[in-house]
Amino acid sequence: MAAQHESFARRSLRRCTLGSGPLRRRSDRVQVVGRLVVVLSFLVAPVAAVAASTATAAHLHAVAAAEAAERFRARAVVLEEAPGPAHPRDGAYGTPPGTVVPVRVAWTAPDGRPREGFVPVQRGTPVGTAVRLWVDRDGDLAPAPLDRSSIPDRAAAAGALPLLALPLATWALHALLTSVLDARRERAWEAEWAAVEPGWSSRPR
Repeated sequence: MAAQHESFARRSLRRCTLGSGPLRRRSDRVQVVGRLVVVLSFLVAPVAAVAASTATAAHLHAVAAAEAAERFRARAVVLEEAPGPAHPRDGAYGTPPGTVVPVRVAWTAPDGRPREGFVPVQRGTPVGTAVRLWVDRDGDLAPAPLDRSSIPDRAAAAGALPLLALPLATWALHALLTSVLDARRERAWEAEWAAVEPGWSSRPR
């Protein structure tokens, strides 16, 4: 029983791998290697996905911490009235409602110096309106720090890339390889048949 089981295992291994045989061609071996690479990619893809997701999350947390330490919320005051809608129907057929326009505002830098600049506000915002903005250590306008709540989604997206792309890429390459090998085998078969066909045709019946 053990010998039969071992014999069956060997036959199965030869069929799925690089077993030897008089009818096994080099192209067959190459195709089997390609098939094994595809299978390996499906096994490696989850590991690569976890690694990519973990590394991305760690990087984004570091970025968020660095930006939070370098950027500060400031209260600014609008110095000029924001233009209103250019047309009474603006917002219904033209510019969407809530369109913002840049206006000059004033704020105080972290070191106490007065600063001025342009920030986007809603159309029609009157002079003296308080707005909130982000500044860096020098008091210059800066983007808001990275939102930590967005990190899980971004890390998941980074992990999904190798999870999907790696198997799909190897499968596409294997399909291309198979197509090329099939074409070569077809040409080889035609050449061999062209060589032996005259002999078969001239045999007496």
